[in-house]
Amino acid sequence: MAVKSERPEPPARRTQAERSATTRGALMKAARELFARDGFAATGREAIVERAGVTRGALYHHFGDKEGLFRAVFEELEAEVLATVAERAVAAPELAGDPLGQLRVGSLAYLDSALDPAVQRICLIDAPAVLAPATRQEVLDSSAVGLVREVLQSALDQGALTPQPLEPLTHVLLAALHEAALYVARADDQARARAEVGATVEHLLTGLTARPPGPPPRRR
Repeated sequence: MAVKSERPEPPARRTQAERSATTRGALMKAARELFARDGFAATGREAIVERAGVTRGALYHHFGDKEGLFRAVFEELEAEVLATVAERAVAAPELAGDPLGQLRVGSLAYLDSALDPAVQRICLIDAPAVLAPATRQEVLDSSAVGLVREVLQSALDQGALTPQPLEPLTHVLLAALHEAALYVARADDQARARAEVGATVEHLLTGLTARPPGPPPRRR
């Protein structure tokens, strides 16, 4: 009796959405590698699409232009950095209910991210030059600003910080952390710069701490 051969099932066809996601992912991956290695200005559109294995039309379709692609890569990388910072800040059980301790650990984790070449080039060096200030601020407002504001509000509510307006404190602290990270990124000896600027940031955060009132000064 002849055995009827079984034909293999044909591979399932990918949907348009799946093909689109694959193309977008390839462009993001290629652009991130090239932007990190060569910088925005030195990375051409042709180099990106060739590395991604897609057409130039695909780049325009998904991102509009090279700057739009850069913004998408910047947003992705910022989200990854923020996720790592938040994870480090809440990982230690002894920091539960200690917003200032979480702020310290998170701030130092952010400085550690400045040792990553991709973060250095894309987030710290190129983003302020490539993206309009309002565009870059929009990205930061949706990520880092909210996180830092929440931690500072908790510290203020606990009385752990000297009473002061929340919004300027949030933005001044973030600006200081960005400059500290940029200092690391541009240093010849980055490990030493990270250690030095880390100590400076710790002193800065200590200076924000509310202190119990001391005895009145002695009159002479």
